[in-house]
Amino acid sequence: MKNKMFTLRDFIDIPGKNIYESADCFQKFIDQMDARKAYAFDITSTSAIGARMNIIDRYGGEVIKTTSFVTNNYLGMNKHPKVLKAAQKAIEKYGIGTCAAPPIGGYINIHSELEQKLAKLHGKEDAILYTSGYAANIGVYQLLLNKSDIAIVDMYVHASVYDGLGKTNIKIFKHNDMEYLGSVLKVVEGKYRNIAVIVDGVYSQDGDLPKLVETCDLAKKYGAFVFIDDAHGVGVFGKGGKGTADHFGVEDKIDLITGTFSKSMGTSGGYAAGAKQLIKYMRHYSRSNTFSASVSPPIVAAASKAIDLFTQEPHIIKTLWDNTRYLKKQLTKRGFDIGKSESPITPVMVRDDMKTMLIARKLLEKGIYVIPAIYPAVRLRDSRFRVNVTASHTKEDLDYFCEALSDVDKEFNFTVS
Repeated sequence: MKNKMFTLRDFIDIPGKNIYESADCFQKFIDQMDARKAYAFDITSTSAIGARMNIIDRYGGEVIKTTSFVTNNYLGMNKHPKVLKAAQKAIEKYGIGTCAAPPIGGYINIHSELEQKLAKLHGKEDAILYTSGYAANIGVYQLLLNKSDIAIVDMYVHASVYDGLGKTNIKIFKHNDMEYLGSVLKVVEGKYRNIAVIVDGVYSQDGDLPKLVETCDLAKKYGAFVFIDDAHGVGVFGKGGKGTADHFGVEDKIDLITGTFSKSMGTSGGYAAGAKQLIKYMRHYSRSNTFSASVSPPIVAAASKAIDLFTQEPHIIKTLWDNTRYLKKQLTKRGFDIGKSESPITPVMVRDDMKTMLIARKLLEKGIYVIPAIYPAVRLRDSRFRVNVTASHTKEDLDYFCEALSDVDKEFNFTVS
């Protein structure tokens, strides 16, 4: 055991160890990373989250000015002057927080206005707000799917979906495998009260899209509902940033769409959009809404203004896509494996956890901030950097990133050609 190379997998549910002993054991992993100056998960910034960030070096204490590719702030909304002004006005009028759950005084007019705006964005009758996208998926699935139901889930859906499905039956199908999905639907048809097929609009680690048209057709054939978590799709795909369902032209075939404000809208919070009777039901029984203080007014106002901006000013989304296509072209030309990404999420595959963390450190020293995606975020031996392109990056930012990556590759050799 003395020379064992630890992974995060080694410290999950340690037999015979209580909670404190398990935490003490985990220190071995941190010590192992610190010995190589490669621990990359307690990084602190002294600046706003965006394309450029000032990072406090864990090992030296100095502030490193970086070009950052870690944020989901795709459209730069968290610092947009109009978004900031909307939040400031909301603070002046409503205060910082509501200090109450929606059913007991925490629901104000701007909550309702944002819900109607989200419903319209997705072509749905109504919407309900949550304090995060995670809380939205927990609230939706814990309420709607129980022991008499079954969820048929793409293996790569977000962790929050799985966490919300603890009370129901689950069948996982291989990523985007329509033949297998069809076979599962055929087997379960008529055996459960509700059958729900659940996919992501954009898969958060590989950056690819679901086969949404085929998924909806199969669901209809076997009488199943379709739910989609479109956290990374809104503001990125579809006409005016309406999302992945609009991109594929299947909004009317999706029963419920969940999403977040923490990506293209530049703030925090989440929501679900669907039929009016479903949303009304959820207002009374969805626990992460009814038993949680409502989303704070400045966040609501900021998210609402962000939607106005990306739906009415298409050049913002165009800039995001210009940057995305440019970076993918440059990385591919240099021989890096970027998988099958179809979105601004661009994985750079390394497939070795330790090597990935060491590379991240080398890049930080060169002024590039990326976070290694290792187990359990991805499967063992499937590690990579999840490079998030934004509309706020310049061509010079993208060129420097590619040059730095190529320079580090001379030592670590992780290109495919």
